[in-house]
Amino acid sequence: MRRRDRALAKISIEPIADESLGVRSMALYADIAGLKILFDASVSLGPERYGLPPHPEEFKALAKRREKILEKARQAEIITVSHYHRDHYTPPYPSLFECTGGNEYLEIYSGKILVAKHPSEKINPSQKERARKFFKAIEGRTNEIHLVNDSLLSFGDTKIESFLAPHGENLGYVLCFIVYFQDKAELAFLPDVQGPYSNDVLEKITKIKPRIIIVGGPPTYLSGSKVSKDAVDRGMRNLSRLYAQLSQESKIIISHHLLRDPEWREKLESYGIPGNSIKTYSDILGLPYTGLEAYRNFLFENNPPPSNYREILEALKKERARCDKLFDFLEK
Repeated sequence: MRRRDRALAKISIEPIADESLGVRSMALYADIAGLKILFDASVSLGPERYGLPPHPEEFKALAKRREKILEKARQAEIITVSHYHRDHYTPPYPSLFECTGGNEYLEIYSGKILVAKHPSEKINPSQKERARKFFKAIEGRTNEIHLVNDSLLSFGDTKIESFLAPHGENLGYVLCFIVYFQDKAELAFLPDVQGPYSNDVLEKITKIKPRIIIVGGPPTYLSGSKVSKDAVDRGMRNLSRLYAQLSQESKIIISHHLLRDPEWREKLESYGIPGNSIKTYSDILGLPYTGLEAYRNFLFENNPPPSNYREILEALKKERARCDKLFDFLEK
């Protein structure tokens, strides 16, 4: 792969999908001095929230973000899989809530350099089985595959470091990435680290001081139910420390689980993170914040779908339809 001239180096990022854009994802496109990387090329919707299925507005956002992922995948040289949850890798089958018709995974991964979490080490049984099916489906389709847990890959003057981090309190591990250009840390992509929950991850990032940090925040909306209050508090305190130590020299962008809480901004401020320092994917794109899942109950109250909406969704799931087909039903 060609070397990049530092004098001509241009580092840019383009957020593709996450909760601030109406979907579950952390998909990010980065151009590191000409090396084009698409991180975690997938998107999904939460099947139930407040006892409600996704609203039609969420499916519209899902279709839009799925198309954006396909567009950026055509441009990318490298695509990552941090772990095998369906909002972080595109599954090789049709799915209404991922807006796949069955072949999108081939459009995304064929001919690419794939850097993925190891499918059989430090992985729970459900993700291990998803990974097995995924790699069977893409066998012979990619340009290169790097199955890693801790590694340093070199592409000319650009290096991609990967390392494992806990997926919060008890959901196994995810693969995190730090991208260097000529040995300077330009970007840290920290998906699903929930704060970070891990003190070791916090220490590593504050020591390296990447120029741009994309971090998955704690799941405050699950505090005391599916996630312990202590784990959420630990993640919030570590996120506060990250801001305190690096906000003056790094651009910190918060994404994912935290943004599913309608009061996420107030909760950040309660941990000492000033409101004017908080950035999301939508902020970077100059778009309005669109946290649809967090406000699903209000969407149903203010813009109710047809009375047979649940039956329509069940029929489409059984049919294994792509999400676009829902719009045909709603327009009838």
